[in-house]
Amino acid sequence: MAHLQYLEELIREYLVFRGFSSTLKSFDSDLKVDKEKSFRVDKIIEQIMQYISNYDLSGLRELWAHFETHIFNKLESNYTQTVKKLENAVLKLYVINAASNNKPDKVIDFFLKLTPELHAQSEWKEWFVLPYIKNPEDNPIFALQCTKQWQDTLLLSLHNFLATIFQYMPVPTLAHYEEDANKIFSLEEKNDSLKKRLALLIDKGADPNVGACQIEPPPHLLDDFYIIAQENTLSESQGKSLKHIIRNMGSGSGSSPVMGRKDNGGGIKKRNVSVGRNP
Repeated sequence: MAHLQYLEELIREYLVFRGFSSTLKSFDSDLKVDKEKSFRVDKIIEQIMQYISNYDLSGLRELWAHFETHIFNKLESNYTQTVKKLENAVLKLYVINAASNNKPDKVIDFFLKLTPELHAQSEWKEWFVLPYIKNPEDNPIFALQCTKQWQDTLLLSLHNFLATIFQYMPVPTLAHYEEDANKIFSLEEKNDSLKKRLALLIDKGADPNVGACQIEPPPHLLDDFYIIAQENTLSESQGKSLKHIIRNMGSGSGSSPVMGRKDNGGGIKKRNVSVGRNP
């Protein structure tokens, strides 16, 4: 949805043109606090990492809650588990970052605020000892989450997940302007090409160098009525041929191989037929 940024500029230009100064101020204010960053995934990931680096747990939770309410809750139920795994992974990245950078107060604050939510989840059962671990990277429970490979994989997975959702989520009609404009441009080009071809046919007349512009009916119009029409045309053609043969047969013109056959003497032989007499 990278084109949305351009769309926002068009909206701003329209508001300036119409003199809607109050609406423009509100629009700019909303854009500044836009949590979805115009659906730019790289900016969203950057914002998440900024919250983690600044130990801003409230900001991180607020951002995730926004996506939960406006996007994740609208997904099919089979995505619920994936969303929950990503959320837990992001929270683990936050608390591991705090512990690795010797911020025990941030680690304690994390568990004080989230214990009511996390204590019932089995995957967090062993994590409540983290505030008492000095070197989490050396502990087998937390060693994996301390590696750069795990952290990079998490961010890549989150990036791909959000990008996929944004790609297939429904968008307002105004956001289709670019696609619709391309379709209209393509149709105009095709129309111009057909007009030029038609003009060339008219100018050239029956010139054999100019191919006929034959237009086949669309496949969806080849219904039963079309087929019946074709059959009627064929029947009429066959009927005319049959009438022509019969007419020739009865004309006595001598062209029939049976009815108009002449004898060697030039006359037509007559056969005597006795009716009602025994041979």
